[in-house]
Amino acid sequence: MRSEHPSSKGLPRFRFVEGLRALACLTVVVNHAIAESFPSAYDVSIPNSIEFLRLWFAFGHHAVTAFIVISGFCLGIPLASRQFRDGISWNTFMLRRLTRILPPYYAALVISLIVAFVCFKYPAGIHYDFSAHPRLSDIAAHFLLVHNVIGTGQINYSLWSIATEIHIYCAYPVLVWCLSKKNGWVFSSIAVAVFYALSYLLVDTRISRAYVHLAGAFIVGVGASWVVTTCNQNIEKLKRSSLFPILSMLGLAAVVVWTFLLPRELYKAYILPHDFIVMVSTAALLVWCSGEQSLAKGVMEFPPLVWIGERSYSLYLLHVPIQAALLKVAISTLDLTHTERLVFSLTFGLGILLGLTWIFHRVVEIPAMALSRRVSQLKQATA
Repeated sequence: MRSEHPSSKGLPRFRFVEGLRALACLTVVVNHAIAESFPSAYDVSIPNSIEFLRLWFAFGHHAVTAFIVISGFCLGIPLASRQFRDGISWNTFMLRRLTRILPPYYAALVISLIVAFVCFKYPAGIHYDFSAHPRLSDIAAHFLLVHNVIGTGQINYSLWSIATEIHIYCAYPVLVWCLSKKNGWVFSSIAVAVFYALSYLLVDTRISRAYVHLAGAFIVGVGASWVVTTCNQNIEKLKRSSLFPILSMLGLAAVVVWTFLLPRELYKAYILPHDFIVMVSTAALLVWCSGEQSLAKGVMEFPPLVWIGERSYSLYLLHVPIQAALLKVAISTLDLTHTERLVFSLTFGLGILLGLTWIFHRVVEIPAMALSRRVSQLKQATA
């Protein structure tokens, strides 16, 4: 892993980060495969024999929270070892971030629009039917990156988190400046509480769709990067203890168990406290994996997971329209039952999706990475 920052050159690449990204992304992919196969908008219920899959809808949201924590961790690594004293230029940072993120995003947006208008002129009996007829305002919102509030479910309903993450990035240089000051972590912890309070206050508004509290998840991820890189003796003792393994395993297990026990109608009311546990557990897992030897690190560095993790951004951007298009073709040609639709999406459909992801990563995402690096080098040369 290398953070998207000029000073990250020469840093070790943490393969476990890619493994964790892969697990988070696959959780989202499975979540949406279930939603497309058993569309609640058409009053299709998941059979009692696989009723537990309904709970996956919760895990899909929490996977996005884990993504944001990972993002904070990666961006924090280059600066954390120097107590964030180096600081970063807002213009340079945002230019590099946007050149890295936006070309694949806009390419996926165009692909999603083509799928919506060409493949879904008529309903297919799946969840995507309700995303395939965007208004001009929805399209504009996506291009202007405010679709986490306007037209959230249109075109490609997984893209809302890209807008939220970019909005968080806008404040990252301010966070770095704050952390370079005395008591910076105190103020940052207060910020986490403030973002959570805002999410509660905005819960009945359209702005709630942006999940403002995820800015707190990003700060927690930056905190994990500081724990990993700090030379503080007390922190080193904690890293050698069982604190972080216990925090990560108990926290994630608590969310899973409580989600199983919680009545479905009460889930939304508990999404914010659940997200808090997820973000703390994910941060603890990142610290645990950063050790020289650990069970978690071995799992996260499983080569197929690392391969998917390296392409997880492309997979995340593409999976909704590609899943929907493939499922429509399968339904029309094979007349699949709802359970068979899910099996198709997670077998043949997933294989085709991963193949298209590989192509998109090579053709679009890798050039965007190269562009981002060139922009950074040009900025440094002219500084």
